[in-house]
Amino acid sequence: MDMNTSYRSNASAMSSGGIIDGGTSPPTMPHQWERNTRTLVDSARKAQSLATQQRVMSFGTQRTTDETMISDNRSSSTALQRQIQESESLKNRAEQQLEEILRETSMLEDEAAHAEATHEKMKDPLNVAEDNLAIRRKRPPREMTRDAVERALNEQVAGSKHSIRMLGGVLDACEKELARLKVCREKLEEDIDQKRIALEVDNEALQMESGWAGDGGSSARRAQTVALPHMWRQRTENLCEECERSRATCERLRAKSRAIQQEAIAVERETREAALRALSRKMDETERLKSELELSVSNVSQEIATMEEARASVEQSMNDKHGPLALARSRLAVRTSKPNPEVVRDSAERSLEKEIGDLEHSIRKLQLEMARQTADIHRLEQTRARLEADLKDKSDALALEQECESLQLDLSQRMK
Repeated sequence: MDMNTSYRSNASAMSSGGIIDGGTSPPTMPHQWERNTRTLVDSARKAQSLATQQRVMSFGTQRTTDETMISDNRSSSTALQRQIQESESLKNRAEQQLEEILRETSMLEDEAAHAEATHEKMKDPLNVAEDNLAIRRKRPPREMTRDAVERALNEQVAGSKHSIRMLGGVLDACEKELARLKVCREKLEEDIDQKRIALEVDNEALQMESGWAGDGGSSARRAQTVALPHMWRQRTENLCEECERSRATCERLRAKSRAIQQEAIAVERETREAALRALSRKMDETERLKSELELSVSNVSQEIATMEEARASVEQSMNDKHGPLALARSRLAVRTSKPNPEVVRDSAERSLEKEIGDLEHSIRKLQLEMARQTADIHRLEQTRARLEADLKDKSDALALEQECESLQLDLSQRMK
């Protein structure tokens, strides 16, 4: 700036000293004439020097701005490339996470389907056990005992209900986790779509060779950019971490579901086998008691037949004594018709009286024996009736136990 000012002041001095108002020049002295020429030459030299310096400064400024432009262009291109690489990396991570989410969703849906099938399958043992309990309630009153079979069936019912309740909880948890996976999938798809659009824009910006006329509306678009780089990066990373947590939760849920299903199947098998063993023992005991009852009924029936034969024999013996008794009484009565002087208590009369007394005593004894035999026969018949009633109860109970066993065996075939 100093050189320019000096140049202008010299030029002004030359113009003011070389022209006089009126267009006429006064006489010039020789020394002044030479000095004026020298002054002009010096001014020209100074102007030339200043122009040379200005040209050098312009070239330096040009080089500096060109280098700055090239450096800025290279820096912006490098920054765009880094941004594209980072966006590609985040997009690839999100896509990989999306694939994992889709795979986990498929596996969890399969596991939920298996759990639902097991849940429905566990209803069959519950229905069979409840049917068995309902069937056994039809037993005769004397057979209504709280035995091992009833306890085993109650355990089967409790085990099935517990399994159904646990599997129901698993299904509810699967439904919730599937909903979370759906949310994660939608967020990832949205983030991937945004990353794809951003990559297309950045690649377009990187491949641009000439600018738009004016600012191209970039001011308005830049005004809408509010996210900082770390916030932009953190959003995708947080989303991926959230998806990883959801996948870990689903993996634990699948493992828990498999364990619960295995436990449910094992409990069902154990309770069913326990019920079958109890039913088998109960039927064996019932069969044994039934056989004993049948033998007792047979023995009692034989004893009744023997007693009836004995009573008939006694009755026949008693009937056989009525004739001799009547004969002895008639003989004694006939002898009383003798004349009084001839009525004597002789040995014949005593014998007839003794015979009558013995026969009457024998008949009374036989009547007593018949009464005792009749009472014994009545007791035996009552005993046989009770035995037959108990035998019928045992037969009915055995038929019901066999029906229960048939249901359990059919269940075993279905549960394979």
